Amino acid sequence: MLNGLYTATSGMLAQNRKLEIISNNLANINTTSYKREDAIFRDYLYHDKRTPQDIIKASEYNKTINNTVSLDSIYTDFSPGNLRQTGNRFDLALENKNTFFAVETPFGIRFTRDGHFTLDKDRRLVNQDGFPVLSRNFENNEGIILPDGEVTITENGEIMVDGVILDQLFIAEVDDPSKMQKMGRNLYAAIGFMPDESTNPGVRQGYLEGSNVNPVKEMVSMIESMRGFETYQKVIQTIDEINSKSSNDIGRLA
Repeated sequence: MLNGLYTATSGMLAQNRKLEIISNNLANINTTSYKREDAIFRDYLYHDKRTPQDIIKASEYNKTINNTVSLDSIYTDFSPGNLRQTGNRFDLALENKNTFFAVETPFGIRFTRDGHFTLDKDRRLVNQDGFPVLSRNFENNEGIILPDGEVTITENGEIMVDGVILDQLFIAEVDDPSKMQKMGRNLYAAIGFMPDESTNPGVRQGYLEGSNVNPVKEMVSMIESMRGFETYQKVIQTIDEINSKSSNDIGRLA
């Protein structure tokens, strides 16, 4: 009976983790450029070569346990969200789904699809956390500083003030966005590589990219996970009742 208990418990924990991810997706449904997440699970096998063998896994006791479920990874869906017109001259969206704006943070360069920018007290272009937005000459300057005037940003990221080109955004492009690691606050890190500069980012001034969360699909997934959780919970209760009867009733008759 313990074998079934382990399997049901792992299934219940997996559904609980999935519910947490779905809840986070729904909580960010109105977050600019938020990318939904999903959990990928796999079977746990005592002889699985993907997991290093250790004394506990290799024990004879462990080999008697049925397959259980374990979290393999959390997948980020980088499909683009709908563009929403704001009319704000410093709101920017990217039509190319593989492109990212670059910002300078205390932890190094980070990348984002969130183009909800503004000017700080020094008229430097920054994101909502105050991190400077990088220009394509970021190695030789301290950010994009704009004088007062009519600001126009072209599709390739050129920044013009009163018709004069002053700077250009550094917009990174990666062939596979799944290489980017989520760091929170709508920021991503490029671990072990530096993305190339995009030649066709498709910048849209006065627009913001919305979340790619589909509330209907997420609610359906939440209901399925809740029912799965309840099913595993009932299985565990049933096994517990059977074990109790085995110990108290059958054992007493023997």
